[in-house]
Amino acid sequence: MTPLPVTAASGAAPAAAPTAPARASFGSLLEARTPFPAPAAPSPSPSHRALSAIAGVERAQARLEAVLQAARAGRTFTAAELIGLQAEAYRCTQIVDLASKVVEGGAQSVKHALNTQL
Repeated sequence: MTPLPVTAASGAAPAAAPTAPARASFGSLLEARTPFPAPAAPSPSPSHRALSAIAGVERAQARLEAVLQAARAGRTFTAAELIGLQAEAYRCTQIVDLASKVVEGGAQSVKHALNTQL
């Protein structure tokens, strides 16, 4: 037996329950805010991904140098611009750090393989 809803007036007909607006999933909201489109094609080869990551780091380095040159020339930046620049610099350092760890792991694997006796 289901309980009846409590209403303000006992003789009044029960009011229709307000419907909650449809909510989009977190993933769809995140995809809508992401500035980079999701790859539609199959993922590129590892060497192509590495080259594109290196090119991205070089572009970020050039942008950082341009911003520093503009700051030296007297340009002032908004807080949003500075936070965006900081996020871009952080992302690039993470890419470089990850790349160095991958290279170090590969070098250790080769060294281990060469020292293994068959």
